Amino acid sequence: MSDTGHHRKAYLRKIENEPPQRTKPRHCLKCQAPFTSAWAGERVCPKCKSSGAWRDGIAANMASWSRW
Repeated sequence: MSDTGHHRKAYLRKIENEPPQRTKPRHCLKCQAPFTSAWAGERVCPKCKSSGAWRDGIAANMASWSRW
C-alpha cells in the first residue's frame, strides 16, 4: 500500500479529523425567509419543509411554489 493510501485510511478512521459542522444563515428557496442552515445542502427552511406540499412531494413541481 502506498504511503498516501495509508494516510487516507487513517484520516477516514479518526473522528477528530472530521470537518466541523458549520451552520450558516441562508434564505429559503421557497419563501425567501432567513433561517440557519445546518449544512451546505439545506436550502429550504423548516417551516416550508413542514408544509403538506413538501411532505407529499408536491413541492418538487416548481409550478406549485408560490415564489414562482
